[in-house]
Amino acid sequence: MTLNEAEVSVQLGRQTIRMCMVTYRAIFSQVNAIEREAWQVLDLVKSAKNALAPVNRIPPDVLSTIPTYWEDDDGDMGLIRLTHVCRGWREIITSRPLLWTRLDCTSVRKTQLYIERSKSCPLEICIRPYHNGFYGEQALILAVQHIDRLGTLSVSGTPSDVLPILVEHFSRPVPFLNTLNIALEHHESPIPPNRLFDGDLSSLRELSLTGVTMPLPWRDLSSLTTFNLYHIPEDKILLTQLLDFFKSVPRLCHIQLYNSIPHSSDAPVERVVPLPRLKTLTITAQQPHSILLNHLSIPAGALLRLEFTFSGGNSPIPSYIPNDRENLRNLSHITTTSLYFGTERRSVWLNGPSGGLYIFGNRTRGGDQPNIGISRFLRSLIEQFDISRSQRLMVTLCHYRPRITAQIETWSIYQTLHSMEDLRTLTLAQCINRPFVLALNPKKNPSKTVLCPKLEEVTLYIKHRAQYNCDELLSMAKERDSRGARLSVIWIINLDNMFVPVKEMSQLREHVSRVEYKLDGVMPAWDTLQ
Repeated sequence: MTLNEAEVSVQLGRQTIRMCMVTYRAIFSQVNAIEREAWQVLDLVKSAKNALAPVNRIPPDVLSTIPTYWEDDDGDMGLIRLTHVCRGWREIITSRPLLWTRLDCTSVRKTQLYIERSKSCPLEICIRPYHNGFYGEQALILAVQHIDRLGTLSVSGTPSDVLPILVEHFSRPVPFLNTLNIALEHHESPIPPNRLFDGDLSSLRELSLTGVTMPLPWRDLSSLTTFNLYHIPEDKILLTQLLDFFKSVPRLCHIQLYNSIPHSSDAPVERVVPLPRLKTLTITAQQPHSILLNHLSIPAGALLRLEFTFSGGNSPIPSYIPNDRENLRNLSHITTTSLYFGTERRSVWLNGPSGGLYIFGNRTRGGDQPNIGISRFLRSLIEQFDISRSQRLMVTLCHYRPRITAQIETWSIYQTLHSMEDLRTLTLAQCINRPFVLALNPKKNPSKTVLCPKLEEVTLYIKHRAQYNCDELLSMAKERDSRGARLSVIWIINLDNMFVPVKEMSQLREHVSRVEYKLDGVMPAWDTLQ
């Protein structure tokens, strides 16, 4: 082959290769297009199949509200996981601005993403300067740039960590701040700086302070409806400070004072602060007293919750009612009375159509017996409160042996039932019911009369044979039936598979309109009648 022929062959080979490459590229492009179309079809098939799943029948509006019920600690992680479930869920979750308003300021990227997705919704900033800087300074600076739409601020830590942050970044007006939570280590109890929020919180509705000493430096709290104060030593708070504060917040509806009330009064006896919109007042303290209640005018319909630690034993039951009984007008129509005595707490709940009083004694000392406490409480109820119109009475003695619960004073029970002329429902949970049954028996009570003439229903939760007393129960039902005070129903709830003879049940049904017996019953909640 000559040189020219060789060159021609090389050129022909190159042309052939180029033609093959062009053909390959054309075919490869067509294959890629077909592959893309196939993937698109598969995506459509998968989307259609996914759409048919029962979980995806949840309406988008309902799905987007689920994260709002999560705990704060798990909320962010759960929210991110929801966006990774599928494309549909991601579009729904990321398009709901209200889900992206909580800024923990731990990451600049995360803070920026949340701010973008929250659009114009009110923001919640949460700062916890624990563990050598739990929050990021740059992330906080980024969040503070949008302080004009701050709706909730929560800060917790030591005063030396928290107060400088507040002064540096929040000494400016916050026109839309709705909720403020400041939690400081309460052994120091500092006073908030005057510069905080420019001294104005006129839009604030909920205020929770832990370890923050009063008086508060803010000028205007006229919109405040909820106030919570925790862990203020008694030597760092005055009663007049509390009264002055309550007077300055006319719309206050809910108050909670947890170990934040003085044990002595520095206010004039005649001073009374009205709380016209009050709905709930909770006081938790070490010792029972009514120092604050003596200076507050409580409106009808308010619920008072008093939580104290009882000393137990033979110590006298303290008086809970304030000196000025007019301040508790809502207790004048008590229709429900519940008493709970257990190894861990003692509780009294007085309730009526216009309000109620809840007295809670926690952590009774080991070895305390309920017989002393309940007898004293029954006498205390008669002396301090008007329970004559109560329609329901529930007495619960939990986790005590029958021989101990049997020691409840019969005379105290008789006096209590004697005053309850409107009683219609009596519930005895794990009580020795004999003293109650004797008091209800016209033939055996001291007055020889029908007590609680309107009584219709008796419920007995029994665990031991000693709590049953069928003979006395039958005698009571028979005697009331003969005097025209026949019971409508007796419920016997057996908590421990205790055998009750059929004969006894049949005899009881002759004198009661309806008798129901149930095995393996569950103890009712102590406030089940409420």
